[in-house]
Amino acid sequence: MKNMKTKILITVFSLFLFASCSDVLDISPDGTQTLDEIFSDESTTGGYLSSCYQSFPGFSYRYVGLENLPTAISDDAWSIGRNGANSASLYLGAVTTVGNNNKLGYMKGMFGNNVSAWKYFYLRIRRINVFLSRIDTAAVPSETERAQWTAEARVLRAFYYTELINRYGSVYLLTEPTEVGFDETTLELSTYKEVADFIISECREAMKSDELPWRPELSTDFRRMNKSIAAALKSRVALFMASPLFADGQNYWEEAEAICKESLDELLAHDFELYTTVRNTSVFGDNAYQEYSTSTRDYSSSPVDKETILATNNVGTNWNYQGLPINNAVSAGMAPTQELVDAYPMTNGKYILDLAKPYNDAKHLSPNFASGSGYDETNPYVDRDPRFYATVYYNGSTALNQQNKQITIETFRTGNSSIMGSNTKRTQTGYYPRRHYHPLQRRGRNVAVSWRYMRLAEIYLNYAECAIENNHLTEALAAIKPIRDRVGMPNLDEVEGVTIDQDNLRLMYRNERRIEMAYEETRYYDVRRWTAPGDDMDVIRYATGMWIEKSVDGTLTHMRFQVGDSYDPETQTWTGEGLEKACYSSKYLLHPHDALEVSRILNSTGVDIQNPGW
Repeated sequence: MKNMKTKILITVFSLFLFASCSDVLDISPDGTQTLDEIFSDESTTGGYLSSCYQSFPGFSYRYVGLENLPTAISDDAWSIGRNGANSASLYLGAVTTVGNNNKLGYMKGMFGNNVSAWKYFYLRIRRINVFLSRIDTAAVPSETERAQWTAEARVLRAFYYTELINRYGSVYLLTEPTEVGFDETTLELSTYKEVADFIISECREAMKSDELPWRPELSTDFRRMNKSIAAALKSRVALFMASPLFADGQNYWEEAEAICKESLDELLAHDFELYTTVRNTSVFGDNAYQEYSTSTRDYSSSPVDKETILATNNVGTNWNYQGLPINNAVSAGMAPTQELVDAYPMTNGKYILDLAKPYNDAKHLSPNFASGSGYDETNPYVDRDPRFYATVYYNGSTALNQQNKQITIETFRTGNSSIMGSNTKRTQTGYYPRRHYHPLQRRGRNVAVSWRYMRLAEIYLNYAECAIENNHLTEALAAIKPIRDRVGMPNLDEVEGVTIDQDNLRLMYRNERRIEMAYEETRYYDVRRWTAPGDDMDVIRYATGMWIEKSVDGTLTHMRFQVGDSYDPETQTWTGEGLEKACYSSKYLLHPHDALEVSRILNSTGVDIQNPGW
């Protein structure tokens, strides 16, 4: 390291990655101290590392309109698009690459006003590069802190790079501070695989540090990087790099399986386990999945919650913004689609639709029912997978109203929670979201719920997917079994009449991943990575719901409909062409770069970094 002051690119410049010399300051992020001054004091050395976490993404319902944008634009939900929520523009395809109208690149509300993911993550990566270049000689409270902070910074940089490549695909892999006069023309985009290799290597190296803990023991450390997050990052990027969207035609499944198995084994060996024991049986009965989904993470050396790897924040008001009319909620939020409801099997493990061809038509109005499942179209919500009841409010389910009384939810046309056109307090699909909704929440009582961005169940599933792709079916089934056991469902090979081969198990696995991880942002990325470059994501194009008519004798008639269509009870006819999510087309596989950034880099390097279709 040079002893003289070295001017480093650490400030936010006019756009994202490059800047002119006039933008460069050899100062701290707040502009008050030089880097030499910062790293000569142990308190400001630690403070500089803290600045690398600045405005850490909360995910969950932190997007504009208090919706979870990735869930809203997947095929699991249809959002009412309240208060300028970006989902409305994405449904219409009203997206450009210019500024805040770049609804994917900016995800306004997640990274700050006028801040894109590209800008947000690279600013923090640059800070980490400076930190790592200085930490070896910096003033620190002890050598223990020096080792921990070094490992922590490496994992944090790996986290940011993971978020970048999952959005943009190819990115610039910068690992050293960038000095004034740096020749920008030498930069080359790195492939997903190249960056994934770096992430995995960095996580492995960081995990060698004895000082880096496996989990946070204090609530104040809830976002700090640790070994469990490093293990989860390895698993996630290994799975993604082998997936069709990012594999560049190569077969990385064997490598990915080994890495995912390594991560799973590491976590299991260090006291991570699925949340399987219900603590409050009076509220949750025997549904541990529901209690876990609506609880807060606890912190100690041996916590009750040993499944959570990273919880980014607590939410307590989703009853109001992803809520119910009976509770006078401001918004119905992201209503579950009929497609998601159809994904939940019966308690005997049998699927209600043929997974290979679930619908007979493109618009999903003609379901291709599987024979012998026990599903009853006139009574469709009985005997379903317990995760269904933890995820969806449906006609006949119950919830507390604002007077703290248990009320039956009526989604039939004349009911208390029926569909009402464009009324944002009412569902657009005939269902309301229940995941992350604590049963005791209501107006006047907020109940905090932790948003889990990484958890052990995902690591089990990541390994299972790689094993399936390598035709290691026994290993895959063994990895899926603990997840099914938690909710009392037979494992996939224990379902009567099921055929276990690679193709069938792949279909069952993808369905299992969908319902286990519902409303966790996972489905958004899964649909994309399972799609080959240049292909459209037809599975998300159309969304359907369930319209229910109640006759004078109490008989209910269930009718599937395409979201956006209208029903005339007098003529008993449907009108309209329905709506579609324009963001199903292939260009939405990757996020677009800002047009000004594309122009800047093109002028500087001669390379057009814009993703296909934009």
